[in-house]
Amino acid sequence: KTMIKKLLTITLSFIMIFTSIGSVFAEGNTNQNEVNIAGQYAIVIDKDTGQILYNKSAHDKMYPASITKILTCIVAIEMIDDLDKTETITQSDIDTVWETGATAANFTVGEVVTYRDMLMGAMLPSGADACRALANNTCGNQEKFVKKMNQLVKKLGLKDSHFVNTTGIHDDDHYTTAYDMAKITQYALKNKKFVEVFNRYQYTSSDGLHQWVKKVIYSSKRDHIDTSMIEGCKSGYTSKAQSTLSSLLNINNHHYISVVGFSKNSEGYNHCTVNDTLTLGHYIAANYAVTDVLKKGTKMNTVEIKKGQTGKVDVITEKKVEAVLPKNYNPADLQYKFHLKNLTAPVKKNQNAGTMDVLYKKTKLETVSLVTDQAVNESRFVVTMRKIENAVLPCIEFLVVGIIVLLLVRKIMIKRRRKKRRQQRYRRK
Repeated sequence: KTMIKKLLTITLSFIMIFTSIGSVFAEGNTNQNEVNIAGQYAIVIDKDTGQILYNKSAHDKMYPASITKILTCIVAIEMIDDLDKTETITQSDIDTVWETGATAANFTVGEVVTYRDMLMGAMLPSGADACRALANNTCGNQEKFVKKMNQLVKKLGLKDSHFVNTTGIHDDDHYTTAYDMAKITQYALKNKKFVEVFNRYQYTSSDGLHQWVKKVIYSSKRDHIDTSMIEGCKSGYTSKAQSTLSSLLNINNHHYISVVGFSKNSEGYNHCTVNDTLTLGHYIAANYAVTDVLKKGTKMNTVEIKKGQTGKVDVITEKKVEAVLPKNYNPADLQYKFHLKNLTAPVKKNQNAGTMDVLYKKTKLETVSLVTDQAVNESRFVVTMRKIENAVLPCIEFLVVGIIVLLLVRKIMIKRRRKKRRQQRYRRK
């Protein structure tokens, strides 16, 4: 019995170990002990594919603070046709800013500014007045704008976020997750106008009254911290959220998105989020690389051809397939899921034949188009039948037309005979 208990204990231990390993790598995660960051929540994703490369409590609820303004800016940008169009700052734009202790771009009532000024004022000095001005001028009021923010969150399929204001000032019902903020940032970075705002580190307003810098980067550079890896970012801070930072990282000419939440240090204000972000960036650089998974033109499968000289044709990748993978990845962990079409001859070379999902450990990396590697002509039987059809069909058509004409002539002749008989009877009377 003692031996059986020991065996059961050992077996259960192995099960628990392998289960934990499986959960660690289910989202491209890493052993948290390998990366020492102050942030309680963190994530790194591939900007192009959304693949999760690092995850520390990334699906747990956190308060975003001013990285909320990423969502504010992209929602506004999608409603603005011309960033150089001007609007006048009103009292409503600066209401509650000072009362709530929010940071400001320091716009004044009556000041005429462009939408670009408002966006830069929201992103660089983290101006709550700039956010309110964006909302008021695009939607008429704050409530309608916030509704659009939550509509975009829903559109992106994010279920763990809810926003109640445009600025990120604390509210218990204003929350997100590191994962959701990474996906919001990924979506926003698809917009070139947003990239212009997000990547800007200093800016002078169009009226020349304001000069802003991105403080989190400015202060880091002043203290000789190399932030060249961070191409763009938005920081935030409240006492409940602590320091937060969402960043666009350039690592070996490939882009990643990182989000750090609730990062703090007992010494007070410091560069905790920047240091966390750089630590994550260095971890990615040391452990991951952009890998050539498949060359262009690699044979992947075959597809059936109806009415062709051959019943099947090979399908190949339309382009080279790259993916961010661990430097020591096992090729056996790559999987391919096919969505092939049924084709009918004639088929051209390089004709689209469907798509293929590329997966790494069950996580989809990319969807690739597949094309035929050669042309397939129609079978001889099909060609012969068409020739017969082309030869016989005109004869049949001619015969049918002739019969129809004869029937019409017959009908006309019968009508004439009947008419003639009626006329003869009438004359006899």
